[in-house]
Amino acid sequence: MMPTQLDEQRQAVVLGVMSDTHGNRSLMFQAADVMKRLGATLIFHLGDDYPDAQELEMSGVDVRMVPGLWCAAYRDSRVPKRILETVDGVSIAAAHAAKDLRHTEHSADIVLTGHTHAPVIERAGHTIYLNPGHLKNPQSRGQRPSFAMLTITANEIHAAILELTGAVRLERTFRRD
Repeated sequence: MMPTQLDEQRQAVVLGVMSDTHGNRSLMFQAADVMKRLGATLIFHLGDDYPDAQELEMSGVDVRMVPGLWCAAYRDSRVPKRILETVDGVSIAAAHAAKDLRHTEHSADIVLTGHTHAPVIERAGHTIYLNPGHLKNPQSRGQRPSFAMLTITANEIHAAILELTGAVRLERTFRRD
């Protein structure tokens, strides 16, 4: 029996991705609320600032976090600068800046980075590269605040960059093969 679209939706894993909050915890929590409302069960915080991510975690959110270049934690050798995690059979490598990823981590199914404040969803080879943008200010480096959502199903990975209102700015769907 073939799985129906409803079955696939029930089996979907939804992840939130944010970066570059730079102390703007109001925008960070606003984005986290939208992510949770859209079904995110795990949020990746990609740095700048690490204490922001820690506060998000202390509020009860399941967070994976890395420090950004401007954080004291970035210079602390006890704090990992990158994460490699597998979610529903999909390998995810995450770091604040691409330079912090090892060569092998660039071959993950999904690579998450921040730092540039510019949202990006692109595929190179079999790897999906995603930068969620920033949550620093109403505008930074010519970009409005944004965050990303990843929905992983048995057959697809859907990536979307969203505004704080939840409106979709950019989205792409990729086959899992």
